[in-house]
Amino acid sequence: MSFATRLRSSGVLRLLSAASRTQLRCYSCTTPRLSQDTSTASKDTTPLDSRWFSNLQARIEKLRSPKYPAECVSQAEKLHQHTATDWIELLGGREGFLTEKSWRALDHYPLLWGDMVSHVNNVMYNKYVETARVRFVKHHAEDATTEEERRQWDDLPTPRSLGLILRRITTEFKLPLTFPDHVTVLYKLSERPRYDSTSLLMEGWILSDQHRRLAAKCIDDTAIYDYTTGKRSVLKPFMVEKFQETYDRQMESQIKCDKDARDVIAAVEGLERQFQ
Repeated sequence: MSFATRLRSSGVLRLLSAASRTQLRCYSCTTPRLSQDTSTASKDTTPLDSRWFSNLQARIEKLRSPKYPAECVSQAEKLHQHTATDWIELLGGREGFLTEKSWRALDHYPLLWGDMVSHVNNVMYNKYVETARVRFVKHHAEDATTEEERRQWDDLPTPRSLGLILRRITTEFKLPLTFPDHVTVLYKLSERPRYDSTSLLMEGWILSDQHRRLAAKCIDDTAIYDYTTGKRSVLKPFMVEKFQETYDRQMESQIKCDKDARDVIAAVEGLERQFQ
């Protein structure tokens, strides 16, 4: 079931719509200036704090407390279910990652006890990301129009012909991973490739399923290399076009998921105003 379908079936969309109407009614009782300000609230592009999702979950949990009226608890429960089910879309999707299961380079991947030295060894973070990078690239072969194109996609992570060489990777550790846990790794293009591009800038996120938090962010610069000539090269035109399609999809997904995140925040703020 897709992200949008889950939203429709869960009743969250109705809740968010109702919260928006309540917010507008509340402000319409004050001055025209305030009413005008809130009419553009859904278009707010103010950057969210890096811990916005953790803080949002805590606020929702507070609104589920028995000390609040049943109406508040019921609406907060729907928001809780939404954020618990679609947390990857809310966290990763609004940062431009494609979050459908087919695009998840590693999905609910189990951590092993042997990976730890008090916590998961830092080397393992990069191994997760390197595996994810290969799967992200090879995913583009799934709807190849010819067998030759499919073969060239499959060869791209190998040293057989046109390939990729990791030139630089920067890992920002955000959370120590410990057993037992599972990780989901998302990957994306950080910039839209061109026909003359000799490298790809990409980014990977390692997410802790247990904590529903970003555990590490990896930014990599990958050179395009022709192993048959031993020189830097560019991608085949059909590869560039496919990567461009992916990048454009990322941007579309980012807009949708960012709107959903801000709608959830607005709904929580509406409940807080009404019941606190």
